[in-house]
Amino acid sequence: MFNLQHRINGQDDDRHYLETRIAVRDRLIAQEMKDLENTMRTQKQWRLQVPNSQVPHEMILTVTPHEGIYKSGTFRFQIRVMPEYNNIPPVVKCLTKLWHPNITEDGAVCLSILRQNSLDQYGWKPTRNLREVVQGLTDLFGDLMDFGDPLNIQAAQMWSQNKDMFQQRVNEYIRRFC
Repeated sequence: MFNLQHRINGQDDDRHYLETRIAVRDRLIAQEMKDLENTMRTQKQWRLQVPNSQVPHEMILTVTPHEGIYKSGTFRFQIRVMPEYNNIPPVVKCLTKLWHPNITEDGAVCLSILRQNSLDQYGWKPTRNLREVVQGLTDLFGDLMDFGDPLNIQAAQMWSQNKDMFQQRVNEYIRRFC
């Protein structure tokens, strides 16, 4: 019996299906990487790398904001594209410890586009792509910080109660971890 959640977790009794999904995923990634490479040439705020060419579905995104609260930091994200891509979103983890309302200190990221089942129109859809994921992650350091639906509640509360203390904490994390 087909169970998407089992397949997402790597349990698959139908090996042929998995091989087909991996081939589809890898073709999609190859097409999307061409678009991302062209975009990277025209901007300096982020870089996307594939550390191991044998594993093109695992990437490192480096974001270096040029303005705003986080402008002096460099933040790294691991992006893993599962075989079920484009039916499910990539799995993203922040590798840099930081103080942010939408990112926990352990690296969990709250971003609508990364939610498979989102109540708003911004959740994952098969028509979405890696470029939108990269843009969403980059925007977390600018205008997409969401204090109304935070993942790091303490950071959001600090922002609303004492912006100076919030900025000091952000600067401390940047000095220590970036």
